[in-house]
Amino acid sequence: MRFETTLRYLQERELLRKRLNRFSQDEDGALTIFASFMVLMMLMVCGIAVDLMQNEMMRTRVQNTLDRAILAASDLDQPLPADDVVDDYFAKAGMSEFLDDVEITPGAELPTTNYRIVKAEARTRTPSIYMAMTGVNSLPVYAGGTAEETIENTEISLVIDISGSMRNNGKMTNLRTAAKEFIGAVLEGNAANTTSLNVVPYAGQVNPGPVIFDRANGSRFATFIENDEGEDVLYGYTYEDDDGNVVSVPYNTIAHCLELASSDFDNINLPSGGYDQIPYFMNWAIAANVMDWGWCPQDNSAIRYAQNNVSDLKKFIDDIRMHDGTGTHYGMKYGVALLNSTSNSAFRALNTEGLVPDRFVERPAPFTDDDTRKFIVLMTDGQITDQFRPSDKNDPENPTVVLNSRKEDKEKYSTRNTNVQNFYKVCNQAKANGITVYTIAFEAPSNAITEMRNCATSENFFYKVEGVEISTAFKSIARQINELRLTQ
Repeated sequence: MRFETTLRYLQERELLRKRLNRFSQDEDGALTIFASFMVLMMLMVCGIAVDLMQNEMMRTRVQNTLDRAILAASDLDQPLPADDVVDDYFAKAGMSEFLDDVEITPGAELPTTNYRIVKAEARTRTPSIYMAMTGVNSLPVYAGGTAEETIENTEISLVIDISGSMRNNGKMTNLRTAAKEFIGAVLEGNAANTTSLNVVPYAGQVNPGPVIFDRANGSRFATFIENDEGEDVLYGYTYEDDDGNVVSVPYNTIAHCLELASSDFDNINLPSGGYDQIPYFMNWAIAANVMDWGWCPQDNSAIRYAQNNVSDLKKFIDDIRMHDGTGTHYGMKYGVALLNSTSNSAFRALNTEGLVPDRFVERPAPFTDDDTRKFIVLMTDGQITDQFRPSDKNDPENPTVVLNSRKEDKEKYSTRNTNVQNFYKVCNQAKANGITVYTIAFEAPSNAITEMRNCATSENFFYKVEGVEISTAFKSIARQINELRLTQ
């Protein structure tokens, strides 16, 4: 009995050993196990990707909110405290608890007039679903950025065409609107503390005003001329003032244009050294309701220097009267000279006469000054013309009869081709010295379009416009000058 039990035990153990042996060598089902393992791994990878995607979506939302917040907060025209603006953006996005740090430079205790830097950071975490199986329960979200608005020292010469053709098609009305909008934009808010604006109206010539005329040793044409009886009589006009007094005004005191030579366009300085005064005349017919007599604009339409008073400048634009001729090269010459530091002494003299604000008495800055940006905005509706003059600058008919109707008294001072060449000389010197040149051809003929396109800093700085589009052009230029930058 005992022997039989032992034998049965041995037989069963041998049978088990053989079965285990067969099982270990049996490959049926091996692929199913491997496939199950691979599916599990793929699900893990996809799950991790879902966790990462959710994390990136949250990071993008936080970063976009932060970018919008710091851009709004850095705007110098923003009336609310910068840190309150950032807080408000995050509160409205439901992310207040994410905001980690806001740094304002300079802070509220250090107010500034020309720049603001806003730096902010935001942090949170997104919960992990699949990565939690690996022990990673959440993923970090970090967003940061810096926005800066810097109103650098800015010098602008606005050079505008006030020739007689501007009276057609409502062009002068549209120009006045556009120019005033431009002035308001570039001098808005704190920008007025660091931005000086020269306004250079031009027709046949440019009137720099009596101060610059005298500094250039301008030589006036006659005050008195001889009449038929051999007597000296006033070469001017008389009028009765409000008190009934008769006032005599010589023609050589109502406008102050200097007779520039071609050599003056070889440099970008204000005229100096001695010049004749431009005679008091017109070449083409006058529209007396909107124009004043003169190839040279009269003193009420002379240059305004380094101004930042918006209301005064807008009134000046409204009061400008049109004159005869299109001497765009003269306008560009003066516009560039007023951005050249060689004009410092002239600005100090103008300041003494109350014509330049104390804030800008040391302008223009050198071209090498990294803290100053310089711009020309030049607008015309016509091509550069020949320059005509009366043969006798004291001819009694000059103030009343246009040269075109008395051609025997008329001579050509310089040709259109010469004037265009001089214009390009100044444009090229401006660009070579780092001045950004914007040009606008306003309902202009093809020659004028070519002149404006060639003068601009590049094709992107040239505008060809009609009608109210001139406002769009000026707004675009102002926006570029006032550009707000996201620095990180």
